This record gives sequence, structure tokens and C-alpha cells, in this order.
Amino acid sequence: MPVSIRMPARIKLLTFDLDDTLWPCKPTIMAAEQKLYAWIQQHVPQIARQYDSEAIFLKRREFMQQRPDLLYDMSKLRIESLKKLSDEIGIHHDWIDEAFEVFFQARQQVELYEDVAPVLDTLSTEYTLVAVSNGNADIRLTGVDHWFEFSVSAADVGEQKPHPLVFQTAMSRAGVSSAETVHIGDDEHRDIFGAREAGICTVWLNRTDRDWNHTDCRADHHIRSLTELPEILRKMQYNALSE
Repeated sequence: MPVSIRMPARIKLLTFDLDDTLWPCKPTIMAAEQKLYAWIQQHVPQIARQYDSEAIFLKRREFMQQRPDLLYDMSKLRIESLKKLSDEIGIHHDWIDEAFEVFFQARQQVELYEDVAPVLDTLSTEYTLVAVSNGNADIRLTGVDHWFEFSVSAADVGEQKPHPLVFQTAMSRAGVSSAETVHIGDDEHRDIFGAREAGICTVWLNRTDRDWNHTDCRADHHIRSLTELPEILRKMQYNALSE
């Protein structure tokens, strides 16, 4: 993949994506879906009798396509999809809050990639770290809050990455400029394109060694493990201070 390297000013802020950057997303969500369905089987059997777990999953995916206006808030979207499911069965909504909480708590049970803890231990002593995410992972409940000053979610700002407002909100709250910020994430469009639209230097974390497939931008740096990140940042910092 071609790389277009830009040099930020002295780096103060590192913004990190969460899902598929610090932990694998798919197994986390699948496990949470299974816990939700097990709860539904026990507490709302009339739904389980009509729909298996796969059917409920497909219905939620269909609902997402029907309601793109809710994509910035994954919690609200899931709650609304459960309401629609409840209406289809013809039952009250009084089970939905508890059902969502079952899913939400299970969704926070993440397994960090092996390189996350040692690298963030180091970086959090040198830089301000902020989490930026389109999802509804909670940095406190996932156990990563001790590395981050705060988090900014799509639901917080009413827009999802790649909208620049997500990144601009993080920088504004941290009191830094785009020239003092580096974003690290796994998604070419949401993370890299979005951060570059906000004027931020980018590091693409490509854990699966896939090809770059975005035609409108290029990442400033490309890594396959977070263990490569501290050295890249040191070089960027050195070059910025040398100018």
C-alpha cells in the first residue's frame, strides 16, 4: 500500500478506535447475542417460539437498513429493534429494558489483543489517550478506562465516524489541535479517511494483513501490531521537534 507521510507538530493526543483495534469485535458481539437469546428463551418464550437466534439477528440487520438515522447510536438502535420485534409478536415492551441490559453488559466482556496492555501502559505515560468509537463499548465496563482520559462515541455527538465531528470533539475536549493528534484504528474508511478529513495524522492497524481498499485516501503509517506504534511515534516526535 502506498504511504503518504505527513509530520504532525509535537504529538500530545492519541485517539484510538476500540472494536477490532483493542479487541476482536465479532466474537464479543456474538457471545452477547447468545446471552440475550438465552435470556429471551427464559423470560419472553413467546418470541423464542417464533424466532430462533439467527432469525432475530437477521431481523435486527434488516432493521438497521430501514433506520439509517439511528446508526450513530447502536444502543438506541438495538432497543428500537427489540420494540419492533415485540410489536410483531403483539406483546408489551416491559421486558425490553432488562433484555437490553443483559446484552449491554455481555457486550462489555472483551478479550484484549495481547499487544494492547503493554503498549498502552507505555503510551499512557507519554501522551493523552482518548477512545473514539462508533459502537457502545464502555471504557469503564470493558476495563480499559485506566489508560484513557475519556471517550467519545458516535452517540455522544450525533454522528458516526468517518464524520469529522467525532474526532473534532475529542480534540476540543483534550484542548489540542489536529497537528498535535494521531489517530490509530483498523478501518480504512471510518478511521483513516475520517481522521484525515479532520486533519489528523493516521496510523492504520492492519492485524490481518489485508490489502488497502480505499481509493480516496492513504494512511500516513501502516502497522500490523501495536508493538510497532511506540517507535513510529518516537520518530514522528523527533522529526517534528527537529523542524
